[in-house]
Amino acid sequence: MLTADAQKRKSYHDHSNQIKSMKKILLPVLFSLAVATVCRAAEPYHFIKEIPVGGDGGWDYASVDSAAQRLYVSHATKVVVIDLAKDAVVGEITNTPGVHGLAPCPDLGLGVTSNGRENKA
Repeated sequence: MLTADAQKRKSYHDHSNQIKSMKKILLPVLFSLAVATVCRAAEPYHFIKEIPVGGDGGWDYASVDSAAQRLYVSHATKVVVIDLAKDAVVGEITNTPGVHGLAPCPDLGLGVTSNGRENKA
């Protein structure tokens, strides 16, 4: 049998342990929510519009030539060229088997593709 004083200490000790347990659970959850909120607020990308491209096969990387306002999208054995001012497909760069991506070189007026099926650029 516990004395009144011992019961108070036990009750205080139990309450203190409950608070510590809640802190162990709540602090990581609150920290995760805070980080997620900050990351979400810093997200620079958002959907603006959809430009239909079409075609069969897989898609890979996209790259932008901001000076020429062109978007280059790797697609199976070709690179689709999209005019960003017109939001329309304006051409294709063909004969690029297994193309992974295109790196535009605006100063030279050229672009370099990485063609996986040929193992060359």
